[in-house]
Amino acid sequence: MVKTAARGVAVLIGLILVAGAAQAQAQKATRGEPRPAEAAAGFGVPETLSGRILMVVPDQNLLIVSGPNDVPYDFKVTPKTQIVSGSSRPTLNELKGQEGRSVVVEFVPERDGNYARRVEVRG
Repeated sequence: MVKTAARGVAVLIGLILVAGAAQAQAQKATRGEPRPAEAAAGFGVPETLSGRILMVVPDQNLLIVSGPNDVPYDFKVTPKTQIVSGSSRPTLNELKGQEGRSVVVEFVPERDGNYARRVEVRG
């Protein structure tokens, strides 16, 4: 009787573990996790956000954009980030003082923040 109960508990634990792994795999697929090549390169799935410049903090390489419903989004600006305003290529420091201008930010969400790939200043 004790062996049967122990065996039943072991089978139940095994089923729970298998179900948990299957659920985690399904959630991973629905969250838009990076494809294997992108994951190997250390990148998430690229996204685009339109909004207005809320704040520029050059000493922290940070651009804060007010997105839909006035939700603030923080973007880390790296040396690889391309910043475009018309035909010019301003630096992050040159965006200071342009709060309120319309922007489109192409970025990659990572665990440690949103990394801007391209910032297009409009208007």
